[in-house]
Amino acid sequence: MIRLAAALALSLLTGFASPAQAEAANPVDPLKTSITQYRIDGWQTEQGLPLNTVQTMYQTRAGYLWVGTAGGLARFDGIRFATFELSPVAELASRPIFGFMEDAEGTLWIGTTGGGLVSFSSGEFKVFNPANGFPHLEVRHVLADPAGGIWAATAGAGLVRLVDGKITTYSIADGLPTDQLTYLARDKSGSLWIGTWGAGVVRMSEGRFSSISSAGGLAGDQIWSLQVDDEGSVWVGTWNGGMNRLSKRAFGVFGKPEGLVGDNVRSVLHARDGATWVSTSGGGVHRIAGERITTIGKKDGLATDESSGLLEDRDGSIWIASYTEGVARVRLGKGKPAIENFGTAQGIPNVDVRVLFQDRGGTIWAGTKSGLARFNGRGFTAVREAGAPLEGVASILQDRAGVLWFGTTGAGLYRYRDGVFDTLTRKDGLVSNWILALYEDVAGTLWIGTNGEGMNRLREGRLSAIRPADGLWDGIAQVIIEDRQGNFWMTCNRGFYRVARAELDAFADGRIAKVNSTGFGPGDALRSTTFAGGLQPAGAIDGKGHLWLPSLKGLVIVDPTRLPRSDQPPPVAVEEVSVNGVTGLPDAGVVLPPGSVPLAIRYAAGTLLNADRVRFRYHMEGITHDWVEAGKNREASFPALPHGSYLFRVAASLDGKRWQEATVPLPITVKPHFYQTAWFVALALLVALAALAGLFRLRTHQMRSRHAEMERLVAEKTEALRLANEHLSRLSFADSLTGLANRRRLDETLDTEWRRASRLQTPLAVVIADIDAFKAYNDTLGHPEGDKCLIAVAEVIRHAASRAGDFAARYGGEEFMILIPGLAHDAALDYAEMLRQACEAQAIPHPASPVGPVVTISLGVAACVPSEQTSVAALVAEADAALYRAKNEGRNRVR
Repeated sequence: MIRLAAALALSLLTGFASPAQAEAANPVDPLKTSITQYRIDGWQTEQGLPLNTVQTMYQTRAGYLWVGTAGGLARFDGIRFATFELSPVAELASRPIFGFMEDAEGTLWIGTTGGGLVSFSSGEFKVFNPANGFPHLEVRHVLADPAGGIWAATAGAGLVRLVDGKITTYSIADGLPTDQLTYLARDKSGSLWIGTWGAGVVRMSEGRFSSISSAGGLAGDQIWSLQVDDEGSVWVGTWNGGMNRLSKRAFGVFGKPEGLVGDNVRSVLHARDGATWVSTSGGGVHRIAGERITTIGKKDGLATDESSGLLEDRDGSIWIASYTEGVARVRLGKGKPAIENFGTAQGIPNVDVRVLFQDRGGTIWAGTKSGLARFNGRGFTAVREAGAPLEGVASILQDRAGVLWFGTTGAGLYRYRDGVFDTLTRKDGLVSNWILALYEDVAGTLWIGTNGEGMNRLREGRLSAIRPADGLWDGIAQVIIEDRQGNFWMTCNRGFYRVARAELDAFADGRIAKVNSTGFGPGDALRSTTFAGGLQPAGAIDGKGHLWLPSLKGLVIVDPTRLPRSDQPPPVAVEEVSVNGVTGLPDAGVVLPPGSVPLAIRYAAGTLLNADRVRFRYHMEGITHDWVEAGKNREASFPALPHGSYLFRVAASLDGKRWQEATVPLPITVKPHFYQTAWFVALALLVALAALAGLFRLRTHQMRSRHAEMERLVAEKTEALRLANEHLSRLSFADSLTGLANRRRLDETLDTEWRRASRLQTPLAVVIADIDAFKAYNDTLGHPEGDKCLIAVAEVIRHAASRAGDFAARYGGEEFMILIPGLAHDAALDYAEMLRQACEAQAIPHPASPVGPVVTISLGVAACVPSEQTSVAALVAEADAALYRAKNEGRNRVR
């Protein structure tokens, strides 16, 4: 075991607090980066590291990371390792080397094991050891002091400072958290990073020490080396756990490492007294006030630690919703908080409560899985007025006109005004009936976020739709928060995104064709890309304008004015070339011998932090007409280049929009064979002309005789082509799976039959059939069985539509449509009932059906005699609405 005592010089600690202080996370300002905000990545021998014992690391000006291990040297470009075999340096052959440092004067300082500290300058070595006052022979690392001098981490004496020949040592008594030091590094902010033997990595920043070890995700607690790269990442080499990278997260995160009991945050509320309330799944509710975090849970009187929505009452009390036990009211005082619990015994219609809301009149509403409830001062009363929602309520809002809006989990958007409920659904223009978020802007416009189909704008009674196809980064909007710059922020299941309200308005008004939205997800080093939704408030904005977004792994805090810039392309350069399997440096250019010689060109980007996001493209001038998209591939291969001269260009990008090209293209020359030279070509041309003259007459005779044969063949091929086209035309009108007519043929036939019925004034009936719970059938039995089910139902429909003039088609997915000319409404109903019974009689097992044990269908029927007051679209819509009623009334029926 290596034991390294530790100390710090006063000149190093100028402006720092007492070394005994431990760094405390500031819960009200998590954007001030704490050590818990760093993402950790790892590389080991499985990824190409020569050995998991990493002793030293150094980044060159070219951007490569050089890694010294107990098993050899490696060069890392962020993706792969290149290994080398080096001859030992004669002067230091018997001494293992653990550290290098070049000072401002160009002197190279070398830390050895057993040889003390060695300097090399102007061709002369100088040794510092106990004989001349240096305290120890084992030097683990050397670091330059910005104020002048050299720092060395040694074994036994701890930290040593050498200035102008004067040696000063420091130990744990001076404030270091451990005396077993192995490595030192400084980042651009001036923080000192210290590797230890047994305690992981220690950071000293603004006078405070903080550390991270294997308990926090490091690959090991015995640290051999540290390296801060040009992008601010800290690289950690461990004794036997490989290599780690600590990189700053793009956004602040406040979760369990920062003091929360539970990481799965469900909602957040900024109270009027300045405190922040945070509900969690399984961790109770937290109150953050200044640097103090208070947890309220089952132990304090709550019915459960599973909490969801939050609400601050006018009297300052906090209402807490839960998934399992209803609602609780918390009143804070000088002592223990007073807690009242409200469940089904107190009038809550369902203990699964997602949203609490207090209207301007002071009434508190609870949105539950089984509809709404109101608080009457003592308990809750279920809202059972005509038209009130009877299923899940996920969001509530009262607009400036006093109208209450209730977003549900499948029944659309409910409006409550003047004591009357009415509803908006997809039939009215909503993109989805599953409403997650409601927001009213300063203009009185209502914005509606849904669970996957996009969002709506409701202005002056008119609904406008904005979908992912229109530029939204995602179709889910679990919360809608507007920042001070007029941007909307929404969360989803793959991160969160931003879009300007002005652009949404412009799109909804038809002034632009698409909106621009920016997403933040996996590439931004979030602890989790899954965010909370289906409750309220699923996000909040504080007095500083910072967004607080609940996620599966803590609160993500976003400063909209300081967003990460990860779109600047990195520098790129050709790394090496391989000619016929022999690898070398590109130097000034590449010359290939004559013949089909394979060429491979390998290139790399000058970024380690974003190495996994880099995309490449290349252009071989003289071969490719334009840039070739290479994606993440870092090699361009050319099996056989024709002789000639070429220029190879390569460019890199992080976002696929902004590219940076290599400064100098790589010239490539392929030498010709002798027969590819100009003189040989001229000679061959003369010989060819002579041969052509002799062959001309022979060829003329052959051409005449073949002309007649060709005319006969052309006639045969023309007839075969005509027959093939007729066959393809028939296939284009059939559904490939069921054999019924497809949608294209249906649209043409529907139009033809409508015009015929209109001309003859005879009725036309439309029947739409839908297989009940077909998605559950697919999920349970698999898609192959689902296809068999579709074919079987289609066969029943084909048999039923055997009358002359009847027409059956696959309408889409699991839906079918039958057109029956001349059939009135009552007869069409009888026809549909016969079809329903015939399908049920097939007795196809359906283990997941909520209707019965076998596959069933629901049918909608409409019939009319065409007139000026009717249209074919209205007829189909009437049948579709009838189908919708049949499904809502329990399926397996005709309406």
